[in-house]
Amino acid sequence: MPSKKPYKFQDLVGKKIKYTTKEKRIIRGLKPLVGGEWEGKIKPTSSIQRKERDELKVAIKKKLYKIQGHYCIYCGCHEEHTGMTLHREHVLPKGVVYYPEFMFEDYNLVLACITCNNVYKKTFDCGTGEKTNYKKNKFSIVHPYFHKFKDHIEFYPKNGNVIIRHVKYSRKGKATIKLFDLDSPNRTEKRSALIMKNEVKVPSSYDAILKTILSSKYVK
Repeated sequence: MPSKKPYKFQDLVGKKIKYTTKEKRIIRGLKPLVGGEWEGKIKPTSSIQRKERDELKVAIKKKLYKIQGHYCIYCGCHEEHTGMTLHREHVLPKGVVYYPEFMFEDYNLVLACITCNNVYKKTFDCGTGEKTNYKKNKFSIVHPYFHKFKDHIEFYPKNGNVIIRHVKYSRKGKATIKLFDLDSPNRTEKRSALIMKNEVKVPSSYDAILKTILSSKYVK
């Protein structure tokens, strides 16, 4: 049986990236963060060089891979099935009109596939405009670091497919599924096909097999 799961539905509650002393110095040197510092714009008065900033971004991605693995935090798909490596994603958008202050906020950084990041989420603002204290934002979707995945989203087998739905009364779960189109026929069929191909060798009772797989291996 393949050792690498094609999907991993997870949250990052209790985890976070940790910056070294040098990395903290670089972040301080880039402040005040007003937008653009992530991609290339560094203030002429800053003591930080572009090379240092770029090395920090590389380090951030390595840290995220370590705590998150190679799975998109939103759809759960392994990057081997997304067409390219995962993107560094900001839960709250970092643009100048959004939340540039949280550009390097450890709780604001995750890895996401190109589809979830560029096609669906884009610059969607899931916060409430709080720009001083990150945690004071009341997030409209399931936040990977603050909300337990299983409290808001669940899966169940039906007719050989892995169906996704929000937990009863969970507005965050409902909003997350809608934002990333997780219950669309296309995403449902792909999710189901990859899991079945990875796990099932002798087709029998698909729903029973899927139920066991989901409860024991794919939901954390």
